[in-house]
Amino acid sequence: MARRFFAATVLQTCVVLFLSVTLGILFGRPQPTESLHLPAAFQFGTLFLAIGSWCLHDAHTNVRLERQLRFRRSLLLAVGFAAIFVSVQSYGLWALIKSISPQREMQTSVHGMVIMFAALHTMHFVVAQSVLLWVTLSAFADRYDHEYYWGVTFAGWCWHALGIAWIAILWIFAIAAI
Repeated sequence: MARRFFAATVLQTCVVLFLSVTLGILFGRPQPTESLHLPAAFQFGTLFLAIGSWCLHDAHTNVRLERQLRFRRSLLLAVGFAAIFVSVQSYGLWALIKSISPQREMQTSVHGMVIMFAALHTMHFVVAQSVLLWVTLSAFADRYDHEYYWGVTFAGWCWHALGIAWIAILWIFAIAAI
């Protein structure tokens, strides 16, 4: 199981990096500005986070009802949307950093706080994404059924807690952009 997890993590990392770089090539580098402008990637990323959250909730419901095929399919979709979310957020963070005017003092501007919050959230989400990946691999190894699904519940809690944290961070971004 550990070897499969390592291989899946490497594959997922490659996919995230490929998608992030592709977004950077497609949408390019934003022009530097004096004021804070949040990249549209953050809003699109929120959509992918919500869809992934719904998929994970659906997986939890299906494992409790012993619908293994739908359970596994929902987990795979959740992993896919997690990878898309991290890719879009990574591009958004890069675009935010590149949009800062060289004349701005990072330590005294709101830009530094915004970047720190986004980066911390991304790091926490990568941990939750790893938990989700482990649960998905365990599901394909027949470790979960209607009697035992604690890992699925825990992964859902991680995902939903980080979703709530992301909404709070977006709220702080909106206030900072005023």
